[in-house]
Amino acid sequence: MNSRKDTRPYNMKNRAKAAAHTERRIMEAVIGLWQVLPIHEITLEAIAERAGVTVRTVLRKYGSKEGLFEACLKQDSSKIEINRGQVQAGDVPGALRILLDDYEAYGDANIRTLAVEEELEMARKILEKGRQYHRQWCARVFAPWLPEPSTGDYEKRLLAFIAATDVYLWKLLRRDLGRSPGETLETIQTLVNGLIKDC
Repeated sequence: MNSRKDTRPYNMKNRAKAAAHTERRIMEAVIGLWQVLPIHEITLEAIAERAGVTVRTVLRKYGSKEGLFEACLKQDSSKIEINRGQVQAGDVPGALRILLDDYEAYGDANIRTLAVEEELEMARKILEKGRQYHRQWCARVFAPWLPEPSTGDYEKRLLAFIAATDVYLWKLLRRDLGRSPGETLETIQTLVNGLIKDC
């Protein structure tokens, strides 16, 4: 009896580690597929196969594809926010480097998601979360060059910084015009510097 009781905490710990490992594989599978496929083409079967689990396991953990994407959005957004949060207010070169690294990793996926925003609730949620965070990030990073929030010019100035660092501009430069990452960074830096000089 004693030996059975002694092994119970050990077994519970192992099960918890295995469950966390499975969850991590599923999340990585979703992100990996989102980076290469339109969101509406990502199936539970593809996620399960990539993660090395069954569809039943995915559904048992998240209830539905929508539930899985919401959980993944929450987790991945936290990682992005931690990464971008390392930038100090006013550190424009550091901010743009981190931002463009983010766009190089997820920019194409974001653009594909934008294409189906009106059709899919999941896409709308993903993009709305991203827009809210990008606005907050710009308000913090470019705070030294923004007027007081209570003034009439605040929104106009903030929107200019948001537009100058938006994923659409990255897409225009990198995908439509074929510019290199370095050229893209230089162009966006020029636009941001112009806004700063106008302050």
